[in-house]
Order: sequence, then C-alpha cells, then structure tokens
Amino acid sequence: MDIQGLKAFVLDNDLEQRSISRFWNYFNNWKREYVEEFEGTFPNFNPQNVEVFIDTVSLRITNWPEEGYNHVILTLRIHYEGFYSGIYQMVYNIDGSAEDDHLSIG
Repeated sequence: MDIQGLKAFVLDNDLEQRSISRFWNYFNNWKREYVEEFEGTFPNFNPQNVEVFIDTVSLRITNWPEEGYNHVILTLRIHYEGFYSGIYQMVYNIDGSAEDDHLSIG
C-alpha cells in the first residue's frame, strides 16, 4: 500500500485547505438557510469556538473489482466549545476535483 502516495496526493491537491474552506461554506449556508435548526443546535453561536481538523483520509474503491469509481475522502472532525460536535466529509475524485460533501452534526 502506498501511503506516501496518498499523502502526496492530498498535499499536491491542497485537499486539507480546500476541505476546510468547503466546510465553512457548507456550515455558513446551513446557518443562513436553516436559522431555527442551526440556533437550536448551536445556541449563542460563536465561530471563535469552532475547531475543525482532519480526522481521517481514506481511499474508497467502488464497483469492486472493476475499480471504476474511486475517491479520496477527507473527514474533518468538528469540535465546538471543546466538545465533539460532528464530522464533515469531502469527497474528491482521483483527479483532485470535488465530487460531493456531507455534514453530520450530533
């Protein structure tokens, strides 16, 4: 298994910074579009109390064994006021382009 190759892919494609930036975009859209839900989840929200960092990096091989639909997935862990609050997953194609993202709070 070429772990160094996967690490190089993440670094060469700036996936950490791109994932964090996309997290904030997704998070702020949720805050703006679903005010009541957001405020129920994060009362008295202060963005200074949010910590986001890479939890895992994984290679997903789909359509086994043909290997025709593969992705690199960065999972970001979200802490708010020092406590675990959820995860954000950013899914990238193997050419480095963004494919999909998911936010799970709770």
